[in-house]
Amino acid sequence: MQLTSIALAGSGGSGVMTAGTLLLSAAAAAGRYGLMVRTSGPQIRGGEAAALLRLSDTQVESLDDAFDLLLALDWQNVQRFASEIPLRRASVLIGDDGQGEPPAVFLKDGVRFVALPLRKIAKSIAGSWPNMVAAGVAAALAGLDRAALRAAVQSSMRRHESAATANVGAADAGYDAALALRPPGLDAAAEASSASSPAAATAARVAERGESSAARRRRWLVSGNEAAGYGAIRGGVRFVAAYPITPATELLEWMAPSLAKVGGTLLQAEDELASINMIVGASYGGVPSLTATAGPGLSLMAEGIGLAVAAEVPIVVVDVMRGGPSTGIPAKSEQSDLNFAVGGLHGDAPRLVVAPTSVGDCMSATQWAVRLAERLQSPAIVLSDQFMGQAR
Repeated sequence: MQLTSIALAGSGGSGVMTAGTLLLSAAAAAGRYGLMVRTSGPQIRGGEAAALLRLSDTQVESLDDAFDLLLALDWQNVQRFASEIPLRRASVLIGDDGQGEPPAVFLKDGVRFVALPLRKIAKSIAGSWPNMVAAGVAAALAGLDRAALRAAVQSSMRRHESAATANVGAADAGYDAALALRPPGLDAAAEASSASSPAAATAARVAERGESSAARRRRWLVSGNEAAGYGAIRGGVRFVAAYPITPATELLEWMAPSLAKVGGTLLQAEDELASINMIVGASYGGVPSLTATAGPGLSLMAEGIGLAVAAEVPIVVVDVMRGGPSTGIPAKSEQSDLNFAVGGLHGDAPRLVVAPTSVGDCMSATQWAVRLAERLQSPAIVLSDQFMGQAR
């Protein structure tokens, strides 16, 4: 049995999202599928954060009902995630032994707590970080190949050779520490050289599916925001004007260099009012254009969208919805803008509203919205949300 539903938690800046992304990269390289959902407290910076993962031999679109492993780099406000990280009977709870006892809310129903010296291990390897030790622990307990994890760490730090070397060592140390745990139901004794190793099991799965190594290399590791940006470019968008806002900012960060590769341009406007009017002007001049925002920004763009309706100018607005009302809760997901998107403009103002249904669908839905807007000479709103936009 392998632990396949994993939660990595810690205070803001502790690196749990980086560790989660490395686990996904290692899983993809090993021929497995995965989903990572990020959750955090109401503070954009400095608050608690958690990376919630599910790994599988088949494609997954949602998290499991409960988690096999909760690994916390520290306990700072982690109890706030108690409803988001339900544990199973006999789940494993791991924490740094220098951070005190875990919150009592997690110690129930047969949950096993194990203290590991994550920070001490990192300090023993100059230049390494505790989140890399945690990544190694989680990878071993998930049955991921050690070589795949090493490759993921090296790739993420390829511009900093000394840091890569140190953190590969930290991940190895975490992997070894997890192999020594032998939690109930987990056969962690085998290494990659044995016939029962994760690498051998992966090879067997790949052979059974008839999946070539070339096909495995083509597997995507993408967030909903990145997929939406890629779909926009495939649809023909060559100008983006936008003002950063959580949880849509990553879409803009991905599109900035990607647009340049196809001769397009991204301009950071001074606010949402400027950005909507800029894309109306660019589209009127013949360049397919897009902006991305969240609920508060969409409210400010209402008059500009109305102008595009009246002038029959095709534009695309990607709304990565978050919790509301007012300025909203940036780090939480909610389909809070549906009514506004469908009926929130003045007078008779028909517009297209397209909603993706998954992380992968963010690409095709956004591409379709661009082409529909151009064909019908109408504004199109793409209703994504924080779950899909920031899930990977």
